[in-house]
Amino acid sequence: MMFWEICKVVKFNIKARDWQMHEDYIIYDPFLGLNAYIENMKKCWGKLYKVISPAMAEDNILVLLNTKAVVLNWIEYNLDNEKIKQLLWYKLLGIKIIWVFHNRMPHDSGGTAQELKEIRKKMRFIARVSDVIILHSYSSAKYLKEYLSKTDKKFYVPHVDYMRQIKWAKGNQYEEEGAFKFVFQGTVSPYKNIELLIKVFRDLDLPNCQLHIIGKPCSAEYAKKINEISLGAEIRLRWECLSDYAVCQEIQKGDVMVLPYDLKSSMNSGAMIAAFSNKRTVIVSANAMAQDFKGQDFLYIYDYSGREDHYHRLKTVMKAAYENGVAVNREKGEKAFEFIRRHNSEEVVVKRLRKMVKERL
Repeated sequence: MMFWEICKVVKFNIKARDWQMHEDYIIYDPFLGLNAYIENMKKCWGKLYKVISPAMAEDNILVLLNTKAVVLNWIEYNLDNEKIKQLLWYKLLGIKIIWVFHNRMPHDSGGTAQELKEIRKKMRFIARVSDVIILHSYSSAKYLKEYLSKTDKKFYVPHVDYMRQIKWAKGNQYEEEGAFKFVFQGTVSPYKNIELLIKVFRDLDLPNCQLHIIGKPCSAEYAKKINEISLGAEIRLRWECLSDYAVCQEIQKGDVMVLPYDLKSSMNSGAMIAAFSNKRTVIVSANAMAQDFKGQDFLYIYDYSGREDHYHRLKTVMKAAYENGVAVNREKGEKAFEFIRRHNSEEVVVKRLRKMVKERL
């Protein structure tokens, strides 16, 4: 198809005076979201290019012709025919496709053979059409092989820290005495094994100990279920989509964050980086990002095989963290903080992005 024939398909709204055409653009998708990760990564990309939304570029051929790449996050959740056509349109215009490989597969994606087949088909398509695949953990490379026989498209970029959010909470380190506090913070969904966490906490029955579960439930029905199984225990529930400042406060009120994620889909954990940014240690199942930290003594990593094994291993490590006491866990949090300041800072991330652009784009 000739270029002008393609142009007939697209409604171009060319407003050249609204754009500085000497600039190169990066389309960031999604452009907005509840996750601070999106804003932090846009800041990093903004050191290299002008970052714009898909909508800002959609009908503007001048902008599209000056767009270097599109960065895709979690696209596997909404990959339909229209999205596929959009990606192929980008390719036709010479716009590089950068896919951030966040998860082994979409969370809560169903378990029938046909559903899994369709999901893997979508993931393979994204992997094939991408020019660069960003990994936020070295250990996730082995999972990429589930979708690509050759993994030469991969490029490691650290998960950026949350220091942009932390600065608003400085001075509120919550050194108060009282009960030992386990904290879960994030979207409250079944794949994060909240029900298992509550059962383990209740069965441990530790003296002077609390569990705080903070975040927005995936549904009203799931929130009701968690409310019911939490009754009568030292469990505090806060069902809200919190501001960045409030997230920091809630993490800092705790002693240890607990992240017992399902390993069938989970691969990285922004919540773990958020905890470290707040000088708190974590208990985390051995997802790819956690595997990168093996050998470090500032967190608790455990693996499991099957639900019953998960129960026993989580129970063992929560008991160990509790018995270590507040002081030891705060020391672990300090070490974790110092580690990510060296390896996950905005400066380090921008340096890796710059290297990726030079070598791959």
